[in-house]
Amino acid sequence: MSQGVIQGSMREAPLPDIIQLVSQGGKSGCFHVHQETAKARIYLREGRIIHAVTLANEGLEALMEVALWLEGGYHFEEAPVEVPTTINKPNASILMELGRRMDEWRVIRQKVPSVELHPASTLLPGEAPRGVNAREAKLLSLCTGYYTVAELAELMQQPLVTVAKDLYGLVLAGHVALKGLRSGRPLKLEVPERPLQDLAPVSAMLAKAPDADAAPEVQQEPIPLPLQPPPTLPQAPPEAQAPASEAAAAAAPPKPSPTALEDSQRLIKLMNFTQRIAQASKQVLPEQHHELVNSLQARAAQQIIAGEGPDAVKGLALAISRAAVEAGCDGNLVRSLNTQLKALFTTR
Repeated sequence: MSQGVIQGSMREAPLPDIIQLVSQGGKSGCFHVHQETAKARIYLREGRIIHAVTLANEGLEALMEVALWLEGGYHFEEAPVEVPTTINKPNASILMELGRRMDEWRVIRQKVPSVELHPASTLLPGEAPRGVNAREAKLLSLCTGYYTVAELAELMQQPLVTVAKDLYGLVLAGHVALKGLRSGRPLKLEVPERPLQDLAPVSAMLAKAPDADAAPEVQQEPIPLPLQPPPTLPQAPPEAQAPASEAAAAAAPPKPSPTALEDSQRLIKLMNFTQRIAQASKQVLPEQHHELVNSLQARAAQQIIAGEGPDAVKGLALAISRAAVEAGCDGNLVRSLNTQLKALFTTR
């Protein structure tokens, strides 16, 4: 290795750690990053990240694009930098966000290993998906086997990581299968009047979460969700009553529908799974972070009751991983946490 050049693999040493190491030395130069045919350049001036460029983006967007590259390599060449400044955020916040996205992508890749695969719906004609939100339903309608994951992100006008995150949940629910070959045909699409909203970040979730006095205590036992009894029908006056057989049939209370029973059981299973996620996280994270896990679990429980279903469970695992990074947890600790969370979903 020549003087002034640092090189390595992102699998062996995460890129954010190497950038931080170089920036602490106050160096100026360029990181050349590559994964297969994709390439990027990240520029530092006196240790500060000032510019990044890829084939598709530049500035901070280009830097966040590199967060999806987990198998590539890099080398840093120390030299004077003559490029415009397009990134003005502090290094600490940039590297934290870059590391968080890389950890999030490692979880997503368990079900979506490549953005060049072709998602195809597994639903039968006329079958309606259950437990999906509006954005996932729109995405599911586009999963014909023709478009790749990257192409779906362009069609949806959503960040690639957002579409991959939704596909993670759809694959986990058994609604989508990923294929290596293109099939089907393109759809005639209508441009939506406004883009679908992305999931709220963890900071927004915590800001909206109720305080300790108002929030319900997170239970450690399965949360029962009993069905509501049917309303009592008012009795008709004697002169207006039907014959005895008809009156008896009218007075009989309706039986709970199979759909209602299934929904109740499904909610209980989802609640129990959030508890398993919280308990697994507490086994890894230090005690000072357990209250944060409780807050995120309480928020997920509210989302499940509101009808978000598996999306809330998936979001809880990703939110805990993200919060651990934002709280400054050690990289090895975060990786151990992600391993525990992955194991829960693979054995579910």
